[in-house]
Amino acid sequence: MPKPCWAVLRFFIEPGERGSGLRYRSLAREERLLESYQNEVARRVPEALLQGLYGWEVTDLSVTLLEGEHHVWHTHPLDFVVATPMGIMDGLATTGTKLLEPLLRFRLSAPEEAAGRLLHELAEMRAVYETSVGQGGRMEMEGLLPVATSLDFPSRLGSLTKGRGVLSTSFAGYQEAPPDVRAERPRRGVNPLDQAKYILAVRSALSG
Repeated sequence: MPKPCWAVLRFFIEPGERGSGLRYRSLAREERLLESYQNEVARRVPEALLQGLYGWEVTDLSVTLLEGEHHVWHTHPLDFVVATPMGIMDGLATTGTKLLEPLLRFRLSAPEEAAGRLLHELAEMRAVYETSVGQGGRMEMEGLLPVATSLDFPSRLGSLTKGRGVLSTSFAGYQEAPPDVRAERPRRGVNPLDQAKYILAVRSALSG
């Protein structure tokens, strides 16, 4: 049987401003949780957030270690390697996370007679845009496109505009995905939410 492990952690997790990344701090008292153990937790929190509920990295988050405990005889620093991801994932599962999708800022110039086809395509791709008519009867458009829906748009633009469309794009950040959009990435390793299996998997690797 594996040696007993003994680690107690209590986190407070709250959303941060968009683009703020991860903020971590500890309020735990050293007499209850040694500084060396607190340092181990601080190292493991960013690792635990690399794969969230849907397999994607979780960011724009504030994590506070409110309190923790160790046992004089039974606690080993590696116990916090096990406990930290379990605590973080339990918090995410309880409160939920929001799925963000990457955006492209685009500028599109095309002949006015292609407007109908292009407007239909942009609506299908969930684009947000403004249009104007420029010189020579060309339609000028600027706006935002979700990356996920527009991957093959540049290759289709030629047929939509008979080769007369000009498109430029740049990365524009992230936005919250619509409620009906789901995108999950296969998880690497055992999910910490499956606590019994996760403990065995991690401790087996550590003991090896």
